Amino acid sequence: MMQLKKTLSALGVSRTLSLLAAVGMLLWAVTPAHAQNVASQKAYFGSGVTEILNPNGGVVLSGYMKTSSVGDLMIGFSMECALWTSTSTTATKGGTRTTSTARAAVNATVYVDGVPAEPGQVVYCDRQQTVSLQFSSLTVEVTDAITLDLFLKTKNANHFNFYRNNVGSGVHYVEVKVDSLVSPDPNAPADPGTRAVAGKRSLVIEEYNNP
Repeated sequence: MMQLKKTLSALGVSRTLSLLAAVGMLLWAVTPAHAQNVASQKAYFGSGVTEILNPNGGVVLSGYMKTSSVGDLMIGFSMECALWTSTSTTATKGGTRTTSTARAAVNATVYVDGVPAEPGQVVYCDRQQTVSLQFSSLTVEVTDAITLDLFLKTKNANHFNFYRNNVGSGVHYVEVKVDSLVSPDPNAPADPGTRAVAGKRSLVIEEYNNP
């Protein structure tokens, strides 16, 4: 009876050790999810829909891409741009020509591991609105001043390809930063005013072997 108990005990220990060994092999074979996704993907896609008013250089989209030892990166960035420009010009009889100007623009720069990708900063939309007014007719009776207010609001989408060569093998971090230029006419009404808006956007990253 004692010998039988020892045999059963030995069998239990053996099965336990085999089970632990199998679990260990399984855990060793499973890689982290993030590394597995980066290693297995052929391309990366990201998008955003939240509008950004007067962007100030922050990151709007980013992603990771793993390349081979001879890989380059081709990065496509698409974005909607909305521009509002408002001017106000006042002229009096016999006075000189008066001019008002407002400008709004949205620019984007792509970085790979902190280094700007070619061709650097790209203008996605830019508008300068200039209005001049002068009264010189002798047949029009003008006893006071006349003011011309002009407001324009447009929205369009543009795409540009960025490139970074010889990035080397490994996982690389790609980020898109968007800034704006807003120069309002100080005499124009505050509402609706002059604004620059970054709208819907998308980012595509692909490994590219340039022959």
